[in-house]
This record gives sequence, C-alpha cells and structure tokens, in this order.
Amino acid sequence: MNAAIIAVGSELLGSSRLDTNSLSITLLLERYGIPLDQKAVVADSAEKIARELRSLLELHDLIVMTGGLGPTDDDVTKEAVAAALGLQLVDDADILANIEQKFTSRGLRMPAPNRRQASVFSGQQTLANPRGTAPGFHLAVSAGASVRHVWIFPGVPFELEGFLEADFEPWLKGNSSQSVYRRVIKLTGLSESAAEEKLGPFYRRHEGEPVTILSSHGEIQIHIQAVGTADEAYPELVTREQELREIFGDAAYGLDDDTLEAVVGRLLVSSGSTISTAESCTGGLLASRLTDVSGSSSYFLGGAIAYSRQAKLFLIGIDPAVLDHEGEVSEPVAIQMAQGVRRRFSTTYGVGITGIAGPTGGTASKPVGTVHVAVADQKEVRHKRYLFAGSRELIKHYSTQMALNMVRLMLIRQR
Repeated sequence: MNAAIIAVGSELLGSSRLDTNSLSITLLLERYGIPLDQKAVVADSAEKIARELRSLLELHDLIVMTGGLGPTDDDVTKEAVAAALGLQLVDDADILANIEQKFTSRGLRMPAPNRRQASVFSGQQTLANPRGTAPGFHLAVSAGASVRHVWIFPGVPFELEGFLEADFEPWLKGNSSQSVYRRVIKLTGLSESAAEEKLGPFYRRHEGEPVTILSSHGEIQIHIQAVGTADEAYPELVTREQELREIFGDAAYGLDDDTLEAVVGRLLVSSGSTISTAESCTGGLLASRLTDVSGSSSYFLGGAIAYSRQAKLFLIGIDPAVLDHEGEVSEPVAIQMAQGVRRRFSTTYGVGITGIAGPTGGTASKPVGTVHVAVADQKEVRHKRYLFAGSRELIKHYSTQMALNMVRLMLIRQR
C-alpha cells in the first residue's frame, strides 16, 4: 500500500497558515509502514480538487484528504470528490439533527449554512465527529480488480486528531502487514558536523539501516527505527540507543518527546535540589522554560530579570566596582549573578546569564552574540563564554539552552 495526502485550503497556499495536519497523518502512515509518495496542497476550487484526486488515485492505494468540509461556500471538497468519483451526495436527517443538537446544547440556533454539512456520500461510510459539526468519510473506490481508499477529514486540527485516533489508526492497524517503531536520541552541546563525525563507526556497523540526523536550535536529533512487532522492534531500538549513548556520552540528554528543561527538572527533583535564575540578555526566557514544566514549583523558587545596571546592583547585589571594571557583559558579572541569585533565593543552584543579543550593541571586543553563562552551587561556580550567531531570538534561545545544559551536567556529575 502507498499513500498520498491532499490538503485543501487556499489559506495553506499563502504565508499565514501552515499545513500541520499532514504531519499528523504522516506520523501514522510511518508508524504502520505505509510509504507516503506525494503531498498536494490545493486551493478551494472544486475543479482543481477533483483533478488532483483523479490524478493521485491512478498511482496510489490510499488518499487522505483534509479541509473543505465546513459550512461556507468555499468548502467544496465533498462536491469535488463526488464529481471526481461519480458519487451522489444525499442529505442525512440524523446528521442534521445531531448538528442542530450541538448548537441547541450551547443555547444557539443553528445557522442555515450548516445544513450543508449534513450531506453525505450515498453508499459510503460516514464517520461521526464528536468534536465538531462536519462528519468525516471513508470511501472505497473500485479500480479494476483492486480497491482504492479515500479518507476525508475536516481541516480543524483538533477535530482531525479525533478522527485519526478513533477511525484512521484502527483501520491502518488492521490493514498493515508491519509496524515501524521509532526512537529519537536527543543531543545538545554538539554541532551537527561534530555529531556526524562521531557517528561514522555507527554508520559502518549498521550499513543499510535508516538513520536520520537533524539539527535545530542548539539540539541534535538522531532518529532510528525498527520494523516488526513491538516484541521484535523494541529490543533492537534499545540496543541501538545504548550504542549511541556510548558514542555521545553526556551529550545525549533525552529521548523522543523529552525537552531539556523537563530533563533538568527531573534531575533537580531526584536530587532534592532547587534552582533560581538571574537573567539579563535573555529577559526571563530561562525562567519561562523552567516553568513550562508541570510541577516546577517544587524546584524553581524564583528569578530576577536583571536587565539594567541598577537591577544588577539592587536585585542581585553585584559589586559596582566589578561592573565598572569588567563591564556588564563579562565573566565576573555572570559569576556574581549566579552566586547572588542563589543567595537571594537560598537555592541549591543559581544561574547567571549576561550577553549581547543584538542586533545592535556589539563592539570589537564584545561582538553581538557574546554571552556569558555561570552556574553556582555551594561548592563551585562554572562559567562559559559563548559567541552565538543568528537573530536576537535565536541568541536568546541558544543562551538558555546552554545554561540548562550546564545545570544538567553539574547535576549528573554530582550524583
């Protein structure tokens, strides 16, 4: 079985809306070993949708369509599919009653355009939508001796996810001869080229096995996969994971959906430690990332956005002589920020970040992207100077990424 996706919506051809639905569908296709050959984004035109569907059906066993099932005049997916496949649309009284009830339950009157959503394909499977008003569809289309399958879902991501879970994945599971299991090993503190160099022996040992390396915003991801039943695939994935952990050591910080801030949080909890932050150029981004993790109140006690000289003096207690002699962006200031905030909040660890995020403010000796990060505990202080490239937003993100990684390394090396 091979597959194609058609995403319907003129807005997806513009610059304001991303087609994230295709990613959710692709994830399921990959999970069940079904190759995706093509993706198409089509405007809200019945003629263009029908033409694309007919073209893809010639070469694909499975077509998944999203969008164009709403109540407005430009929602023409059903009409296009009916024309392309020679199907008839009929009104379904039960679906209409269900749509009316959803409006009534919220104290609203159903607008007349919503009646369009009660039309269904005669003789084909209609899928209930508990999350919205537009039903979905599973069409079986004869193509000589074979049958092509067309699945049609609303474009609202929340509604689509409901259909994928309740209808599409169970069908894939029952119609796929194999499953593909994946694992993502996440690294930080390495460049993509350095990671690629270290992977050389692994590639040679596992020639022909699919391995993907991706780099994004201070993080490297290595994607590995195994095919078969869960009992067959998971031991293989665990073995490959262990090999990669041995290659990368402490640079491997997590797996799959792990985030660096969540990993740091777990380490703080397991060691009974607490943390506080003093931030200048990152403007509170480090504190925000730490508190993105549920339960972070047990270890994150507070922080200070010490953006100005006055804030560094009065919130953190930086020595004014150090500021005058070294400048606000310097190793001694970052260290005093880490030590000062740790004392202020009586935490196990204190983090200090100061730098020049740009695009202005750089000098010959301290160019844009210069960032000093320090982490202090009761026994020691660790400091690193970085020179990041990129936009202001990227420099801020890289700074917090390296700060979190410094905390992580201190925690694992002190266990």
